[in-house]
Amino acid sequence: MLIVGYLVVILGCGFLGLFKAAQIKKRPKEIREMINALSLLDTEIFWGVTPLPEAFAIIKDRVDSPWKEFFGRLEEKINKGESASKAWITSIAEEQKNASLHAEDWKIIESIGKSLGRADKNEEHKHLELGQKHLTTLYEKTRNQADLKAKMWSYLGFLAGSAIAIVIM
Repeated sequence: MLIVGYLVVILGCGFLGLFKAAQIKKRPKEIREMINALSLLDTEIFWGVTPLPEAFAIIKDRVDSPWKEFFGRLEEKINKGESASKAWITSIAEEQKNASLHAEDWKIIESIGKSLGRADKNEEHKHLELGQKHLTTLYEKTRNQADLKAKMWSYLGFLAGSAIAIVIM
């Protein structure tokens, strides 16, 4: 009976570590998804000459959560008459609790939306490309860090469970 209890402690702590590792790995994935979404937005604005509400609707259908909801909110707010930059900032504020991104990530994403709807398609194209470059640099950095931290949390969970089991003995 004691062995079962020790196994439950070890596995419980191990699964907590694996859960934390999965959360850490979500950040680079979400950054990569935003880079793809910005690439789609750039294509729609620059090459397709698509109005912003329609562009956001198209992107909403092509991306995963949390960006699906983000671009859906943008579409709704712009259709209600809100400016693109204001809609971008308020949508970020609403989306922060649903994503795994850090404050530095949100600052970059927020800066991208400041020029939306205010400039011609060439300026928006340049601004979106610059935002993609910043996010790509951030993605590379976070991907490497996330791999290391995820491994650490995975091992730490099982090791902590083993340590607790040994202390209980």
